[in-house]
Amino acid sequence: MNFTIVRNDSNTFRENLLESLIDGCVRKGDKMIGTTEQANYALNLATLENPRSVRRKSRSLFVITFISGNISAEEEGKIKVLSYNALVKSLSNLLIYITPNLETFFTTPEAGFYQIFFNPDEIYEKIKPIISSNFATDNKFVQDLPERFWYGSEITKQISNYGKVLDKLGVLPVPFPLKEFLTESQMKQLYKIYGITGASYGNLSARERIPELSNDTFWMTGRGVDKSNLQLIGKDILLVKDFDYKNHEAILSMPPNYNPKARVSVDAVEHSMIYKAFPEIGAIIHVHAWINGVFCTRQNYPCGTIELAQEVLDLLSRTDNPVSTAVGLKNHGLTITGKNLQEIFEKFSSKLLTEVEMFA
Repeated sequence: MNFTIVRNDSNTFRENLLESLIDGCVRKGDKMIGTTEQANYALNLATLENPRSVRRKSRSLFVITFISGNISAEEEGKIKVLSYNALVKSLSNLLIYITPNLETFFTTPEAGFYQIFFNPDEIYEKIKPIISSNFATDNKFVQDLPERFWYGSEITKQISNYGKVLDKLGVLPVPFPLKEFLTESQMKQLYKIYGITGASYGNLSARERIPELSNDTFWMTGRGVDKSNLQLIGKDILLVKDFDYKNHEAILSMPPNYNPKARVSVDAVEHSMIYKAFPEIGAIIHVHAWINGVFCTRQNYPCGTIELAQEVLDLLSRTDNPVSTAVGLKNHGLTITGKNLQEIFEKFSSKLLTEVEMFA
């Protein structure tokens, strides 16, 4: 893979560390080039005070922002807050903060937060799943939703109801008010690259077979919408007609006068693969919560990637009962399956821990 360096500030301490990071990337077979145009990933050098973003034309360029500062590891809470703010403002796929004592903290968009001691080879192994993954988050709109579903169904009413329940359980945090902190230009870039104007953890989906559309239709919550107030079909809740894995896009069956800026949750690819693999599964939820003892993904793949979806599918296959179970997403949360939403909540809601286990 090709990588490039983007210097948004000057820092002697970090420049010394950068040399070993570059050597580590090159030892793994990657090649440093002088432009972002042909790069697979960029190492963005920035500060907590001014976490400038890297201009990019598509999501295919992964941005890893490196920041070094004077905040020590003893102030972990402060590092966590400032790092997440800097990650969002710099529109990065990962932010790495290095303390004066070389404690190295990783922060992901899903609010994963963990640390290691500075080691170039280990840092590369942490970023490799991110820079080599493939997003499958595009949407294709087809205005063919049958009229009887223009205002929803009993299934969408259940999704709306259980969205309120998840909110009351405290497992759908909104980590960052984007519009309050990003400039208009940054918001436009964020929408262009990721198709989002808000960040909201968690999603719900439920199968509703509509034979005239396809054999695997299911309803799913929209990207970044308020899960406690799901109302509009084609915006808050969308029908996934099918998934085009080759082109990495969800095919959405839409009602008339739909909002073209609506997007289904980035986890649609994961849910689609699960529904196709396990016909008896009727509902899936994803929450920023934890259950002790669950199987967990080994890597910190970004949400909305084929790689994360495949690993979750593999985990489900290893469980005793894939149709009704929970698996963990490393440093992120849970994917929970069931025959219907009611079964999921009756079986699992009392087990949910709001503090997600974090580990390197």
